[in-house]
Amino acid sequence: MRSKPYANSRLAAFVEKRILELRARKSQAEIAHDAGFVNPNVLTMIKQGGTKLPLDRVPALAKALDADPRRLFLLAFD
Repeated sequence: MRSKPYANSRLAAFVEKRILELRARKSQAEIAHDAGFVNPNVLTMIKQGGTKLPLDRVPALAKALDADPRRLFLLAFD
């Protein structure tokens, strides 16, 4: 069993890219808070491919990342 089964996913790459693009305006911890995650490490786990994004969190994360929720949903569903 791989410890990071989603490491090369399009979702992981997209979340990492958006966090980097937003770095000047807000931190990863702020994005995680805005998305409703209690632990900001969840975003690190998503970026590194250690966990999937729960589909019920897609709308809030899309808003926090200033991203299209439909696109994020499709990436999360993939």
